[in-house]
Amino acid sequence: MKISRSEISEFLPAPKITNVGDYLYTSTIYPLFDNSGVVKGNSSMGSLGPSDVEVQTEACFEILLDYLKEFGSDFSKLIKVEVCLASEEDFIEFKEVWQNKLNPLFPARTTLVVGDTFPLPDCKVSIDAIALSGDSKIQLQYLNDEENENNIIAECAPHAVRAGDLVFCSAFTATDFVNGIAVGKPPGFPNYGNDAEMQMEYICSRLNRVLEKVGTSLENCVDSQLYETDLLNFHAVDGVTAKYMGVCPPRSSMGVKSLVVPGALCAPNLTVLIPNSNLQKTQSFDGLRWHPVSVRGVNFSPTMLAGDWRFFAGQIPTKDFKSYEGVPKGMQMSVSDIEKQTKFTMEILTEQLEANSTNWEGCYQVRLYLTEPVRDFRIFTKVWKKLFPDSSKAPALAYVPSVQQNGKTGIMFDGPLIEIDPSCIKN
Repeated sequence: MKISRSEISEFLPAPKITNVGDYLYTSTIYPLFDNSGVVKGNSSMGSLGPSDVEVQTEACFEILLDYLKEFGSDFSKLIKVEVCLASEEDFIEFKEVWQNKLNPLFPARTTLVVGDTFPLPDCKVSIDAIALSGDSKIQLQYLNDEENENNIIAECAPHAVRAGDLVFCSAFTATDFVNGIAVGKPPGFPNYGNDAEMQMEYICSRLNRVLEKVGTSLENCVDSQLYETDLLNFHAVDGVTAKYMGVCPPRSSMGVKSLVVPGALCAPNLTVLIPNSNLQKTQSFDGLRWHPVSVRGVNFSPTMLAGDWRFFAGQIPTKDFKSYEGVPKGMQMSVSDIEKQTKFTMEILTEQLEANSTNWEGCYQVRLYLTEPVRDFRIFTKVWKKLFPDSSKAPALAYVPSVQQNGKTGIMFDGPLIEIDPSCIKN
């Protein structure tokens, strides 16, 4: 496999879209055509005209189609779309545009609510996408759960989409798509059971039914992001992960404001391998300064190898997972904390990539998480440009502001401001 990159985005220090093998990965798309700011509805028309989220979602899809066309692709080749919304109340109008643009070939989807944390004033939505290139011979397979297909009505998205040897799962919550969250503590018995554990169990059990249709299971998961509204639920969810996934995949565990469905506590965003004699997942600890399982007892792999694919866990600026590399509080008005943390995170990731037969030129996408998104995004982009002075060799950049429902940091402990989650191919 090799990586091809489009021209650089006008608004991000990254290519608009990258092509690796049969697959396309976009950078984050904002409803922005020029420097005048995000598009908006006609405020003078009030409720008689289209809403901001409707107009902005239309713009995002218009831009997405332009990106796909650069590699001869279109909406019929979409595999998965990941969406950030400012408010869960905007989901219905977002979904109306989604349905009008994509029906009947709905891709998988992850939907996160991030609040008013976009890098642009008045922004209501952003998207990034995975698709097949126009010349790919792969036939997409849309996977659903025969026990309950109400997801097509409620979400207008399948549980997963198979694209070749990879299955891209929707990050659905533990909803039954009719009444809402399907599991929880019995009414009147608050001390029996754990809601987050029950929800993750429900999600994983359903996903295994779906994945069985194409001869795989969660034991073959090779990449993951876990989104939670309250990181105090992490330990309970992590235990369920170990039960279903065996050798657990690389992971970013991030806080978000909401997962749209009331009461939803977690949503796993998963990529699953369909193994064969030439394609198996292999865990690697090469290039690490610390061992995540021995230090914290958590269930994830720092690196997963699968053929030429290289999947890495999200990395934060720590050399031992007990402390973090940042600017002393007394100097944070004089020296940029986000700059120091970004550079250190990239330094330790570089060691990890190179120890696993890849490097940043072999990186096709980075998932970026910032816990002080409004404050730090501008400085981060300046640092990123310095790290990739030849922007034609930079990865696509998919950005998620990460703050919990209670307003606290979206990273597992206080101090780190950034998490970087790269995906690469072997050199």
